[in-house]
Amino acid sequence: MPVWLEREEALVRIRREGGDFACLMCALRDGVFGAPFLLHEDARALVLLPRYIRRWGHVLVMLREHRTSFEGLGEADWLHMAGLAYRAARVVESSLKPLRCYVASTGSSGGELVQSSRHMHLHVLPITDPDDRPARVFSWSEGIAVGSDEEMKALLEGYRGPWSRQGELSGVGA
Repeated sequence: MPVWLEREEALVRIRREGGDFACLMCALRDGVFGAPFLLHEDARALVLLPRYIRRWGHVLVMLREHRTSFEGLGEADWLHMAGLAYRAARVVESSLKPLRCYVASTGSSGGELVQSSRHMHLHVLPITDPDDRPARVFSWSEGIAVGSDEEMKALLEGYRGPWSRQGELSGVGA
């Protein structure tokens, strides 16, 4: 299973791996930050497994184009992202059997940190603890998990079959 890191240690590792970047999501998109554990990509969006996570099984949906507000985001792009997040949540549910999934946009005006970027994106997080609340799930105060390359690849492979089947059944994000 992934290793839990204290917040400060995680931030040091993130900066060491990726350096300074103007936009974390653009750095992920461009392959500048971290190994690309891509579940899906198309002309408009990416669906990937982020390495630094609050819950094992976390999926990230992001637009390729750098958009920083709902006002600057077209309805078609929002619906495309939402459809991909819906598909990802179904994959997570069928693969990991969590109690539920949280789906949230956690963009920030405060700067670029993992799970908090100005670039529009959606998180799909499996919840296995019945006492989990959004304030705990989206906070780094208790630390974060980091999966090894082998663990991330195994999780990604476990998601690929259900991802393909979800696309065949729903036509979402195809």
